[in-house]
Formats: sequence, C-alpha cells, structure tokens
Amino acid sequence: MDKFELQKTLLEIDEEAALTIGIQEPRPVVIVIGGAAFVLRDLTKRPKTHDVDILHADDALREILASYPVVNSAAAAYTDQIPYNFEDRLEILDIGARAITFATPSAEDLVVMKLYAERPNDVTDIDDAASQGRLDWELLATLVLDDNEAKASALAPRRYREMVGAYERFCKRNGR
Repeated sequence: MDKFELQKTLLEIDEEAALTIGIQEPRPVVIVIGGAAFVLRDLTKRPKTHDVDILHADDALREILASYPVVNSAAAAYTDQIPYNFEDRLEILDIGARAITFATPSAEDLVVMKLYAERPNDVTDIDDAASQGRLDWELLATLVLDDNEAKASALAPRRYREMVGAYERFCKRNGR
C-alpha cells in the first residue's frame, strides 16, 4: 500500500468507528508503527508497505481493526523493542480522522524498533530517514544507550546488545 492507500484505509477505519462507537472525547488512540509509519510520515523513499502494524489501539477499536486483513494488531508483541517512554514523543497523524486519533512514535523511536529487526527494508527505511535529515541524533543516542529507555524495555539482554550493534552499524553507514 502506498501513502494514499494507507490513509484511505485508516480513514475507513475511522468512519467505521464513528458509526459504531460514535465521536467521543477524548478520542480513542491507534498507534501505527513499522513501514506504514515510515510511509505515512514520509520518512522513507520506499513507496509502499504491505500492511499496517498497530502497536496499540484502545479496546473499543479492536473488533473494527480485526475486520481489516491489512491491519496487523498483533504488533503489540514488539513493545519490548521500543524505548520505555515512547508515549511522551508520539506524533499525531493529521489525515482528517474524526473519531480516532492516529499517531506514530517519534522518528527516533521508530528507528530503534527498526534496529531490532534490521531486515533489508528496515535498513532502507532508517537510512532514508537519516539521509533526509529527519533524525535527532542526540535523542536517538539517548534512546538507544540510556539505561532508562530501550534498555529498560528490553526483555532479553542479548536482543538489546544486538540492537546496539545494529545502531553502531547504522551510525557508521551515516557518518556518525
């Protein structure tokens, strides 16, 4: 799905939520991660992604999200791969939604998640974000290395060390 198709899918979900649960204040929140977050925020040159990974969705939305085959609501299993205080840095997606607040973690939090996976598309996404000057390198270093961030949320010390190694390779590729 390209950016237009991603936005269209999210707005369809929003419309269904408006009809099913109504317009509420505060609005329920859906946190989009992965390739969809990179495409929606123009952080990558990659034009498409194959699904919409959801890190978090309010309970009222679970049934609606489950009815969309392109939505992966099981991405919450990756919460150990995102810095501890990511909620403080959420970025709202301004796509015209009325019933749902769609958000993504910060670019730096998304990079940390991609560093854990380090698949070819992940490397492309994070290198694209870096080449566009879209990263706060100081914040990224804090999120990766500070004991109270990615390390605090990591379930396995080995996985954390692997992510730090990926971070070091990322920095080297990008002249940092």
